[in-house]
Amino acid sequence: MKDLTRNRIIFFILWALSLAGITFYGGSVSYGFFMLMTLIPVVSFLYVIYVFFVFRIYQNVEGKNLVAGKLAPFYFTLMNEQFIGFCFIKVRFFSSFSSIVGLDPDEEYSLLPKSGVRKNTSLLCLYRGEYEVGIKTVEIRDYFGLIRLRYRNRETMQVIVKPKLSDLSDVIGLDLSQTMARDSMAEPYEPDVLVREYEYGDDLRLVNWKVSARSGQLMIRKETGLQRDGVMILMGTERTSKDNKIYLPLENKMLELTLALAMHFTRNNTGVRACYLENGLVTKDVSGTAHFERFYDEFSLVRFSDQSTEEKLVEEALGMAAYSGYRVVFFVLTKWQEGLEKIVPILHAQHVFTYVFLVSDEESEIAVYVQNIPGFSVSFVKIHGEEEEGLKLLDEEESQAEKAESEKLLIREDKS
Repeated sequence: MKDLTRNRIIFFILWALSLAGITFYGGSVSYGFFMLMTLIPVVSFLYVIYVFFVFRIYQNVEGKNLVAGKLAPFYFTLMNEQFIGFCFIKVRFFSSFSSIVGLDPDEEYSLLPKSGVRKNTSLLCLYRGEYEVGIKTVEIRDYFGLIRLRYRNRETMQVIVKPKLSDLSDVIGLDLSQTMARDSMAEPYEPDVLVREYEYGDDLRLVNWKVSARSGQLMIRKETGLQRDGVMILMGTERTSKDNKIYLPLENKMLELTLALAMHFTRNNTGVRACYLENGLVTKDVSGTAHFERFYDEFSLVRFSDQSTEEKLVEEALGMAAYSGYRVVFFVLTKWQEGLEKIVPILHAQHVFTYVFLVSDEESEIAVYVQNIPGFSVSFVKIHGEEEEGLKLLDEEESQAEKAESEKLLIREDKS
């Protein structure tokens, strides 16, 4: 911007001197110099418009599957297919949800006739979702540095990014296994319903030692409860905002947490049922690491909607007949729902532990309120807990936008 202002001041001084020359002295030299200075901005303007129409950009991301938080090979080519050279070309990249690694954002490119410049680098997408990445705007300046044209790239690139697979402890900031082990409700078996006296040949592993101690003789379980070897995850899919800068990080964190829970229990040979709303209640089951990849691919396509409210999800959970066979039921939500106060006692009566994750950057007082509810636990998960780089990029984009706006104001002032 400083160079542009300086060049315009110099040009205006020279143009004023040429005007003074023809006014006070005249002659072919003075008139020739005046005509030259008058034509320079006209030629510069025509040059910038010409480049705008004929300049070409090619960009691509290698690989079909982009994953949030992982680098993907990315390249772009600036192409000059004409017979004159292009100079002072600058490109700006989308930076709200992605970052281009290893490039100077202030670099200016010059292209000889019938040539191009290719840059091989890496693209880092911060969040799961579908959004634009790569080159966002192009800036063109003329040879004399008097006129600048900034415009939005006419061929932007849209990508679909899958959520990141993370260890559960990294997402929630605690060891869930130890937390569940401390809770007496997370027992792997249902209580006995009938016992009988021990007979020769009975499996000693079926002895109910507590009943035997009370009765004074060995007692065998006649009927044993079903083994609890599964967990259920109910994830909210409510879109809470129309601003993608708000809903993309939130939805990304909810999916990352849900997948981390599923992966954690799948690795421990525990069956997982994940439920969410999408034109009704949808269930996805995974029972082993061999099937987790398919589960991950399907779950990455979950659609969020303002119609799929979390209140409806909790109502669907209340309507479920029974939760026998599940050790734990997890809720992944954005805010506390009153219906949870009804469902927790139901699950407690079935000896099922309830764990609620509230994904939010602001903790509410609900964490204190529910401490005394038996068989229940709640944790808050920060949306941007591990997204410092994303916040930094957002700040940079906002500062660039403010800078561009101030430059537009200065240009208007120069014209006036």
